[in-house]
Amino acid sequence: MENRGICAAYIRVSTDDQLDYSPDSQRKLLLEYAKKNGMILPEENIYTDDGISGRKAAKRPGFMALISAAKSKPKPFDVILVWKFSRFARNQEESIVYKSMLRKNCGIEVVSVSEQLPDGEFGSLIERIIEWMDEYYSIRLSGEVRRGMTERVRQGGAVSTAPIGYIYKDKKLVIEPTEAEVVRMIYRDFLGGSAMIAIAKKLNDLGIKTKRGGTWENRTVRYVLTNPVYIGKVRWSPEGTNDYHKTTGWSEDTMLVDGEHEAILSVEVFSAAQDAVEAHVRRYKGSTGISQREEVGTMLQGLVKCSSCGGTLSRSGKGMNCVRYIHGKCKSSHYITLTKLEDLILTAIESQMNNLQAEIVRRTLPVLADQTAMLEQQLKREETILEKCREAYFAGVDTIEEYRENKAASQARIERIRSLLAEQKTPKPVDVKAFAERNRPVVAMLRDKKLSEAEKNKLLRSFVDHIVFDNKTKTVIIVYYE
Repeated sequence: MENRGICAAYIRVSTDDQLDYSPDSQRKLLLEYAKKNGMILPEENIYTDDGISGRKAAKRPGFMALISAAKSKPKPFDVILVWKFSRFARNQEESIVYKSMLRKNCGIEVVSVSEQLPDGEFGSLIERIIEWMDEYYSIRLSGEVRRGMTERVRQGGAVSTAPIGYIYKDKKLVIEPTEAEVVRMIYRDFLGGSAMIAIAKKLNDLGIKTKRGGTWENRTVRYVLTNPVYIGKVRWSPEGTNDYHKTTGWSEDTMLVDGEHEAILSVEVFSAAQDAVEAHVRRYKGSTGISQREEVGTMLQGLVKCSSCGGTLSRSGKGMNCVRYIHGKCKSSHYITLTKLEDLILTAIESQMNNLQAEIVRRTLPVLADQTAMLEQQLKREETILEKCREAYFAGVDTIEEYRENKAASQARIERIRSLLAEQKTPKPVDVKAFAERNRPVVAMLRDKKLSEAEKNKLLRSFVDHIVFDNKTKTVIIVYYE
């Protein structure tokens, strides 16, 4: 091959390829090839993806950086060297698109140092055949890998990326203490009444990143709240059909087995979170929370709890009673006529909204580890970052503008953490006035006889989590949520 000047190299090793040359071995081969053929291969032109599948280019940061560099003007190199064409891509369609783009738009060729091709149409045909064989091999290999992973799950081993709270050590999930505290904080806040979006904002304000280094949002918080890995379970779909960020449930082939790793949460805490997530989904989907086949006979359906055992009150003749008492599991009858109970509850709600005297009770918080230690640790981290910003400026690494920007962002996070630490000692009171003003119109609609019981049930669920009825004192405790 004639001298082609400056070149680049792309190195990839997949986690599922046992016969791959290591990155260092591939680097050595590519450097030798460049030298032998009179090419210059600068270190900054070597791009690497280690332990990443080649089937989707967008999931290979090294590859995408290479393509981005190739598009630069003036052209930074003339040739891209790879050990094999399969290192460039195993998806033939994607391979053709990128090679064509590089050739036509950038004037850059892709060369395999171990698969020499003749020039002309015959060489192009051979290249397509190699790409087709690579893709066929990739599809077959992925099936073998999936079967191996499924068997690993059956034995209690984890096979997916370690979620926040864990790291891999000797191929087993091990608790990462700092991240585990973040997980506990998420559950603590959610079960304490915080919305998922509020939790996401709090995590972002604290400078805490997701496991992938991104920012938090509703779906990533929900993923943590519904992941059974935190109670020592392993969840796995052999067909890879699940999207656990969604609310549509698991596919039929999903496996759930006891894992070999240590749990971060108790089963009780996790179960409480699942009930709360389900209630959250019902509310925000506009559901009454009642089965489509079950008639909503009262606006209180599914909301009133027995003060003795916590069981739900259900219809019993002209009134309501603890369902566990009806089945002989509760010793205290809580029977009360429906009209009396409805009037008792509406009167109590109206009184609390109008007089602003009653404290709004949030959902009961299961006992979790105190998050003060985690916040203090995060505070030390941010103080260290602030000091590093100062050092970078005095070392001439950052400009004064960059220093000011980084300093301001770090100081804002420090103030936010200090504020949260203060709240640990003095919890922020509920704004009863604002809550009442927001929900008074809804309460008035509950007296409207024109509305159906199902509509009233939906309205009541929009701001009431549950209601505890004490039959001995004929009083109720309204548990609201914001």
